[in-house]
Amino acid sequence: MRPRIVFLLMSAVHPVHVVKELTRALAPHIVLVHHDFSQSDEFALDEPNVIMVPDPKVTGWGVWGFSEGIFHSIQFALENLQFDYLQLLSPTCLPIKPLKAFEDYIVARTTERDFSGIDLYRDRDALMSVGYRMFAREHTLAHRILRRLSLVYFGDSIDVRDVAGVQIRTNPSTLADGSLPWKARAALKVTQRWSQPAAVGHIFDEKFRPYFGSAWFGARRELLEWMLARFRQADIMKQFQGLRIPEELVIPTLLKNSGSRDGAYNHCIITFRGPNPKWLDDDDFEALRQSPAFFARKFPVEPTSSIRRRVLLELAGEAPRSPAPPASKASKVPSRRAEPEVLPTP
Repeated sequence: MRPRIVFLLMSAVHPVHVVKELTRALAPHIVLVHHDFSQSDEFALDEPNVIMVPDPKVTGWGVWGFSEGIFHSIQFALENLQFDYLQLLSPTCLPIKPLKAFEDYIVARTTERDFSGIDLYRDRDALMSVGYRMFAREHTLAHRILRRLSLVYFGDSIDVRDVAGVQIRTNPSTLADGSLPWKARAALKVTQRWSQPAAVGHIFDEKFRPYFGSAWFGARRELLEWMLARFRQADIMKQFQGLRIPEELVIPTLLKNSGSRDGAYNHCIITFRGPNPKWLDDDDFEALRQSPAFFARKFPVEPTSSIRRRVLLELAGEAPRSPAPPASKASKVPSRRAEPEVLPTP
């Protein structure tokens, strides 16, 4: 029996032909598209398996509106669609395995989520890489102090580690006894002290721990219901609203504190160039072919890109499909342009 999968696609500035190609590759499953019309006015999708999220949020890179848009879309899906599993994707994603393989995985799996995150209380490099983002609002004195301590901790190190769909800096400098140099040790100690609940009054403790990771996850319906309810609670809003790039903090924190069981991360990301995944090219094809993941990003947006063509034909086995009517409780909802809204200061 084919599982009922909804793919949630967060769209804003990428060309419509890129989104169309992805939605066709995911047919006959429903593709729920949240498109920010305030960033890209000309956007029309007529694919039979596409449903546009009504009243989309104003999004953007690293702003709270992006997290709101994800949960706004999840709420719409829960209220209007019948499905077993939801996978979040970006317009630069493509499947790197036949869709049937993903369907079989969803049917056979016994876990509730496919995701990976880093516990900031357990990984000191992760804490020093993003602790200033988790424990202090941007543009505050605390944020600047913690950011400075991060620079002191890493010093001249340019080493990085790719993990959980993100990249963190690492500090390989240790003394003969395995300890850190005194400046790095002092910066770490102050940051650890700041991260404790009693120090700054944040919501984290041993039972509700802070996590960092990629926002692109897959989860079962029951877990999404819990996540949505938790996201709407006042303590989550107070803690995460106004943080820098909050989706990489709030989504991993909710997923990892849900009490559900982990599956494998569904995305392949080769590596990063600065803060973003590198654009994939032909040199990455073999790594994509060997990856156990079902999806990858970031693919070039040019329709003639050879890596796009090779992946769709040779890995995804893409062929023209005739999408089935969406199995939903609601008919298709036409897109509505979002009115600009005042976003909180990050």
